[in-house]
Amino acid sequence: MNLKQIYKNYNTQEKCLRLLEKLRWGKTVICPYCGSDNIYDYKNAEHQHKCYSCNKSFSVLVGTIFQNTKLPLPDWFLIASLILHAKSGMSASELSRHLELPLKTTWLTSMKLRAAMIDRKTQLHGILEIDESYFASSHKLAKGTSKSKPILSKVLQKRGRGTTKVSVVGITEKGGGVRTKIIEKLTTRNLIAMLMHYAKTEDSILVSDGFRSYGRMNEVIEHIQVRHKDKKKGGANVNQIEGYWGYVKNGLRGSFKSISRRYLPFYLVEFEYKYNHRNQAEGVMQDFLKSCLTDKNCMVNYKPIKDSKEVVYG
Repeated sequence: MNLKQIYKNYNTQEKCLRLLEKLRWGKTVICPYCGSDNIYDYKNAEHQHKCYSCNKSFSVLVGTIFQNTKLPLPDWFLIASLILHAKSGMSASELSRHLELPLKTTWLTSMKLRAAMIDRKTQLHGILEIDESYFASSHKLAKGTSKSKPILSKVLQKRGRGTTKVSVVGITEKGGGVRTKIIEKLTTRNLIAMLMHYAKTEDSILVSDGFRSYGRMNEVIEHIQVRHKDKKKGGANVNQIEGYWGYVKNGLRGSFKSISRRYLPFYLVEFEYKYNHRNQAEGVMQDFLKSCLTDKNCMVNYKPIKDSKEVVYG
């Protein structure tokens, strides 16, 4: 569904609730508290249900990122559509201008939507590429500005390994998805732990560059190390993961300018989700709404940090 379809088909709270109920329950309503299907529908309150087993009232929004929201669902759908279809991302400031909503509202809503993009099940398999990238932080900070704020529009520190920038490790599947993680210390132990968590090592091959922390990867997976100066055309390489880092950094520079290190994981999740669904022509919006209705997200009762100096909006 594109923005025009969203605006046409889901422009009322009633239509949005109906779609969410269909995506979450199908034809049989299930209590989110006890899992019972012994449900009674209120006649005077549409889309409100009561469970006879646990005697609790609920709606389809209970246990989701939409719970207790004051923002109308049509606005939620519009924000989700704009974020999903913006390949390089869309800042809270831009969302605020487009939808005429307060900046704090669009920022918190977009952060909750990014939390719903977290994938905890999919594991990579096959020919894998691993590489690390570094996100710059400024050493020339304005008075009162957080020291942990990555500034991606300028390079003000040493580049590459040995820098004090934020280090992020990524693993890609050849022609498939990607998983990323912020790792402070790029030790062999930490890298192997990440690989074991995000990938199926059996019947897989890992390709990396010559970084010494990758040297013992062959203990858990078949491993090929290539050096940039020695690699030949058509041979093993880490071009896919390096291309992904370019995609992420170009998006962050262009759309968000600068972000807090505290919230960097949320933005990485957004780019990861879009990259993993880049070949899905249809159904992305509905699949995403299904992920918004699960209890895996961590932003149901999230409140933003009051210190505005910690957060630099796009």
